[in-house]
Amino acid sequence: MQVFLKHLVLGLVTVMPSLALSASDLGDAPALIAETQYSAVFEQGRGTWLLVPPAGGVLSQQGVGHCRDDRPVAPGLWLVTRDAVGLVELVAPSVTPLPAGHPDRIPLLACDSSEAYSLHLPRALIEQLARDHGVVRVQ
Repeated sequence: MQVFLKHLVLGLVTVMPSLALSASDLGDAPALIAETQYSAVFEQGRGTWLLVPPAGGVLSQQGVGHCRDDRPVAPGLWLVTRDAVGLVELVAPSVTPLPAGHPDRIPLLACDSSEAYSLHLPRALIEQLARDHGVVRVQ
């Protein structure tokens, strides 16, 4: 048993410097990688969406148009899902830090909807997000 513990300690002492090096290498990597971690970007300040096509090709940029102003969405990654009744929504995964009181689910509703506390977008954009984009980066 003592021989095993000595080898275990020796092994940990040998491996520890390389673990520290690996951790510092991760700090140099980009935090978010387009097309692998997300395929759409919502730039709130400009009200535009940058969509990466699912099969590659030309990026498309869409303005929100005449939709009303909404409550700001916390920056970070958001999952595009459907709720229990089939409505499209954004859901914050655990890696997205939310300010106190910020909802972790935000419905995506058409521009003409009168409901508050939602993100209002053209219907075609909502359907395109639900169909082709599983994760959105909000800036």
